[in-house]
Parts: sequence; C-alpha cells; structure tokens
Amino acid sequence: MRDQSLAIDVLADELHDLLSGDNRNVEVTRLLKTEFHSLTDEDTVKLYKLINTLAVQQNTEILEIVTTTPVSFNIRTRKTRPVIEELLMGAKKSILLTGYSISDHFEESLKIINNKSKQGVIVELFVNKYESIRSLLTDIEHTNRKFLKVYEYSGNSDDRMASLHAKTIIVDSIKMLISSANLSFHGLEGNIEIGVLITSKEKAVQVQEIFSDLKRRNIVRLI
Repeated sequence: MRDQSLAIDVLADELHDLLSGDNRNVEVTRLLKTEFHSLTDEDTVKLYKLINTLAVQQNTEILEIVTTTPVSFNIRTRKTRPVIEELLMGAKKSILLTGYSISDHFEESLKIINNKSKQGVIVELFVNKYESIRSLLTDIEHTNRKFLKVYEYSGNSDDRMASLHAKTIIVDSIKMLISSANLSFHGLEGNIEIGVLITSKEKAVQVQEIFSDLKRRNIVRLI
C-alpha cells in the first residue's frame, strides 16, 4: 500500500500537469475516476470543477498600489505600514525580507517576525550593513537560527558605493511587496513612497530566485 501523503503529493503533481494541458477536462476526469473508484460521474464532474476553479484562482495575478503619503492626501491606495504588518501576520510558511535601512521604528514588526520564526515560519532577512541593525536583532538572532537567518551584502570590490538597495517582502512564495520605502520612520510614515503589492506565485518565485542566486554567488553572506 502506498504512503498516503506521498500518494496525495503525486496526485497533486499529476493534476497540476494535466490542468495546463489542452485536453484537461477529459484527462483530469479520467485520473479522478482512476484514483477514487467510488465517485459517481456527477461527483467527478463537481470535483473537477472545484479543482479547476482553485487552479485558476492560484494563477490569478493581483496588483495593488501601496503608498506612504501624508494623512491629508486623499488618495485611495493602501498604506505601506498596514500592508507590511498584514503580510507578516499572515505568513504561514516563509518570509523573505530585505532592508536597506531599518530603524527602531520597525521594532514591533521585528517582534512579529521573531514570533513567526518560533512558530516554524522560515524567515530570511537580507540587509545592506549588518552592524547598522545589530542592536535591533539582539533579542532574536540567537534564539531561532534554524528558522530565522540574516544575510549581509558582501559588497562589490569594483564599486564601493554599490549596495543591496532592494526593498521587498515576499510571504509564502505568493504575496510580494516591492516598494521604495525603507523600514524606518520616514519610509513608513514621513516620506512620499510608492510600491506595488503583487499576488502572484510566478512573480514571487522569480524574485526569490534572485536572492537564491545572491547566496550561491556569495554576494550575500550568512551572519
């Protein structure tokens, strides 16, 4: 008898491949009938429609404008700080966070990140200069090294002015905020900042691959 968890994983992979094919209706229905013999024809059609709907929803890309602006601005966009807090609080599997400038104004969010790592959420924090934020990480960097890892930009020997300037947060490999805002008072409250919140597994994975490449090339180093 096959391991049930493995069987589900294999079935999920097969369904994923079939849903991207031209003859997906027939092929998915056939696979479901093969795996679940007791399904009636009517139930098989219902299950196919449910799976297809979930697949379409997963592949749908959503973009929202996110800004830091004065309170007096009457702009119907989402605000940077609440969006960041929502992303961090909603993380279930992983958080990838970059910070060119991080101040104690971001301390409460760092506590959220710390708590998430204690719950088993894998956190990767990429910073430009580790020493500039070391004091902010005093309470967390030595307690959750398995789930919370800090990487520092190693620098460019050909250009001393080069830096890790990206500001992005990726949660669960599907939701991503790319913004001009630093994780500081001015970035979150005082400046004029513009960003975009993207819900897209494909786009999130593309950006994650950039950071994976930075690690492979030792352009960032694990602290």
